Amino acid sequence: MKCEDGSGIIRFDVAFGKAWRALGMGISSRLIGDRLSNRPTFQFALATASDGQLIPLPGGVLIRDAVGINIGAVGISGDTSDKDEYCAIKAIHAAALTSEPAEPDPGWHDSSFSDHSP
Repeated sequence: MKCEDGSGIIRFDVAFGKAWRALGMGISSRLIGDRLSNRPTFQFALATASDGQLIPLPGGVLIRDAVGINIGAVGISGDTSDKDEYCAIKAIHAAALTSEPAEPDPGWHDSSFSDHSP
């Protein structure tokens, strides 16, 4: 865990929950949110089953090895969820691994707190 001086004290919990969600379901937190956006009862059931560890926002990105096996996840919190996801993907690629999703959302750069969840 890395945390910038002065960060809010629950940033780690949010980042951990994003990564936990991706690992728990075997797909990125963005894809889970997209697939379950019209199934809030199931999302609530997942959160209950995980003792509230599933954060329903982009920013939880799976780490895959060279043959596509999930070997971990990165969760980031601190900016908009789209920008968090971008940073996670770029960090995974910098380590010469692959990610799911493979690329950030095309509009990540334009996301802002006024139109996206943090």
